[in-house]
Amino acid sequence: MKTRTLVLVLLAIATGISACKTSGQSPAPPAPGPRTGTAPPAPAPNPNPAPPIPPPPTPLAISVPPPAPLAAAVPDQPVIATDTAPAAPAKTYEDIIRLKEAGRSDEFLLKKVRIDNVNYHLTTAEIQSLRAAGVSQAVLEAMLRSGQPGH
Repeated sequence: MKTRTLVLVLLAIATGISACKTSGQSPAPPAPGPRTGTAPPAPAPNPNPAPPIPPPPTPLAISVPPPAPLAAAVPDQPVIATDTAPAAPAKTYEDIIRLKEAGRSDEFLLKKVRIDNVNYHLTTAEIQSLRAAGVSQAVLEAMLRSGQPGH
């Protein structure tokens, strides 16, 4: 019974769809009529005409000084006295690496860094080289503090 009802419903739907398709056709366009010789009616005016073009702005009388040359932007540098003895060359981190590779202890390296009190100016790459050579963190920190005022 359910199957028969379902078949009837589907048949009714299919019939309705086909009826809509046949009735939904648009009629053929009308055939052109005889020409009377009159012109087509004029189109209606645009309710939103383009706005008029504004006049160009008037230039303002502002005086801007020309940019200063770059050399003028650099402040004067302090004079370096030439009669003083040149500073001793900074000890390089390589000295510490050589001592570590020679088997010196961390206590020896710490004592050397503290006594020399030299600013090593360590870069990131140099710190990595020191770590790779087995220099301890305490020696690295002492090297970073060395040569600074107050130490």
